[in-house]
Amino acid sequence: MYKNINRHIFALLIAVTIFMLQGCSMAGLLREAGPSAKVTTGEVIIVGTIELTPGLVKDEQKLDAEGVIDLFGAGDMNKNRALIQLNSATDAGGAAEYINPVLGEPFAFVVPVNLKYVVEGYVVTEFTKHGYTGKIHLPVDFKLDIQPSDKAIYIGHIRYERDDFNSITRVELKDDYVIAEKMFRKQYGSKYKLRKSLIQQSQLASK
Repeated sequence: MYKNINRHIFALLIAVTIFMLQGCSMAGLLREAGPSAKVTTGEVIIVGTIELTPGLVKDEQKLDAEGVIDLFGAGDMNKNRALIQLNSATDAGGAAEYINPVLGEPFAFVVPVNLKYVVEGYVVTEFTKHGYTGKIHLPVDFKLDIQPSDKAIYIGHIRYERDDFNSITRVELKDDYVIAEKMFRKQYGSKYKLRKSLIQQSQLASK
């Protein structure tokens, strides 16, 4: 009996190790900004929208990894969401820090001000015991314009068009600041000012 228990524990440890090595830990997931969000020194609220069109359809995402205990909630953190990696440098190295906005809906995340570079983006379509084995890669590689006095910035509505092969064929930047600012004011009142700080169209046009 003890041998069977040890065997199960050993198998579980292996699964967890593989899981973490595949970058599926939620340790680097930055927090969403709720109504009671407090922005401390060295932080800023990033507001915007990430849209994928055509949108995901039923059963397009396969997030229930067979044979893996989802200790870190990888399924929930990716359901109809994007994973966007931010960094203090222009590459994706070092400790991974992510936001996971719901696709097509306005988002607000509290982000350290030193994470000015958006270095990687994707939508997970398949999660297995080998990690994230299916992804729709989103062109990013742009820099956030965060000023020392900022407590909240609006970066725009980034719309990604895809083809039947899940390749991104077009990237469009929309300015929904008026709508976003009304929603932001309704949630936070006059607590924070939302400054328009759009991603530059030129940074997306060549992707």
